[in-house]
Amino acid sequence: MQMSRNRDTPLSRFAGRVYEITRNEEKGIDAAWQKSILEVKNQWPLEQEEWDLFTQIGDVLGKTDRAGQNSFIRMMREKFAIQEKKAEEDRTKKEKLYRNLGILGGIAIVLVLI
Repeated sequence: MQMSRNRDTPLSRFAGRVYEITRNEEKGIDAAWQKSILEVKNQWPLEQEEWDLFTQIGDVLGKTDRAGQNSFIRMMREKFAIQEKKAEEDRTKKEKLYRNLGILGGIAIVLVLI
């Protein structure tokens, strides 16, 4: 809970919300995690594959010992790093596409005006 008190980021607000639901509604962390995901799903620009990974985290938290959770979180960080790399590659491809479309659009306007 310390993380969510010291920072005002979407992830820290999410963690704070999970804590609130767990405490106030007396739900397990997995149910609180899922409910919090539903609350932020329209606010975060994640792809479905990323939401699936994020959901998996909630399924495991609180169900294994600390060592098991730590190894699971390390594995999930690796998976998110792969997703981040894919997103960066996708952004690079789209950046080139939009730049070329802008140039071609400009040329088309010039040709129409001539």
